Parts: sequence; C-alpha cells; structure tokens
Amino acid sequence: MTKRFWTLLIIVSAFLMGCADSYHWSKAHPAYHKAPYGELTIAGVQSAFVLTRTAWFANRLDIPNDSIQLKMTALCAQFMLDEMKGGYSKLNVLPDSAISHFPEESQKIDERIFLKGKIPEQGVVVKDPEGNVPPVILLVHEVIVGTDLKREEFFDYSLMHNEAQVKKMVENITAIVSYTLWDNEKQRPLFSAIDEIQHPVRSLTMDDMRTLIRKTVQQIRTNMYTGAK
Repeated sequence: MTKRFWTLLIIVSAFLMGCADSYHWSKAHPAYHKAPYGELTIAGVQSAFVLTRTAWFANRLDIPNDSIQLKMTALCAQFMLDEMKGGYSKLNVLPDSAISHFPEESQKIDERIFLKGKIPEQGVVVKDPEGNVPPVILLVHEVIVGTDLKREEFFDYSLMHNEAQVKKMVENITAIVSYTLWDNEKQRPLFSAIDEIQHPVRSLTMDDMRTLIRKTVQQIRTNMYTGAK
C-alpha cells in the first residue's frame, strides 16, 4: 500500500479517536441537585451483567465454558450489591420483576451516544415488596464485562456495528456500565451515565473480578455526586 494511503489512515484514526475523547458520557436533569446519601434503592442488578470472551475467562478462572456466563454474571451481580452495601447505611434492593415489565427506552446522552434500559412508564411509580414508594431508584441497565473494551464500540451508534478487534495479549479486564438515577415520584431521569472501568491484569483471579466491580461501584457513586447541580 502507498505511503499516502497510510498517512490518510493515520489522520482518519486520529480524528475518530479525538471524537471519542470529546463524547459526553453522562447527562443530568436540571432538577438534579442532590445525590443519594446514606440510603439507596437499586434495581436491575441481577440481570444486568453480560460476560464477553467467555472462553478466555473460563480458561483462566477454571470454570467450565458452558457454565461461565451464568456463574460469573451471578457472582459479579453479588459483588456489586456487596460493594453498594458498604457505601450506604441502608441499601434497598428491588427484585428485577419490579421493573422487568416496563418498556425498554432509549436515552440520548450525547450527539451519537444513546443508552437503552427498562424505564418506568409516565405516571407509574415503582413500589418495593412492602408497598413503599422509594423517592429515587438507581436503575442499572447493563454491565458488559470483557477484556480491553471501549464503550464507544457499544454505545456510539455510528461505530457499534463495526467488528471490535480482539487482542491476543490482554492488558485489562473491563466493565462498561450504563445506569440511570430515576426520580420515582415525578417519573423522570435525574442522572444517566455510561462508565468504562479498566483494571490491569496479568494472571486473572477472582480477586481481580471483585476489584473490577469495586472500581465500577466507586465510579458510579463518584459520577452521581459530581453530576448533581
């Protein structure tokens, strides 16, 4: 291939990388003034996790390939709830059935960034099993776990159909989480975000998985606090 071709390819790649860096990965409602503190109600965690490169994880964690998806997504969900419990004096966990019947809606975060998730219908409040109405709910839409992932490959509608390159040498395990802090009383999204968390890894262990989810929860909490106006 000609030198001119490679020069043009480098320019285009640099442009695309620059666009990715300029994305806004969170969006706050003007009425969002205070993040949850002390008490939090959360929903969607049990069915949010999706594991990619299952064979890679199965080989390194010594778990059969036919059960790695089910086992690891359940473990990661529990890791997340454990970390959330450590950050709030009272954590109320709603069963997935509390939101599973709601339609999947798209939210525009940036010009080319959209997230999808189960969102309660207008005029419908979500109740806990005891019949109480939590004022706000953290809706965890999806947590994609894999290796060296980039969130724009999943949430930029102009890139998401491209085939992602799978690296032979893994540098990081990744969690990409999308979520919405939902105003349950006025039925509106107060804060929505898509976070990308990388954790360097050499010899994968279950401690690495727990650390990745711990970092994910820390990032969620940090963004909810900094996103408040």
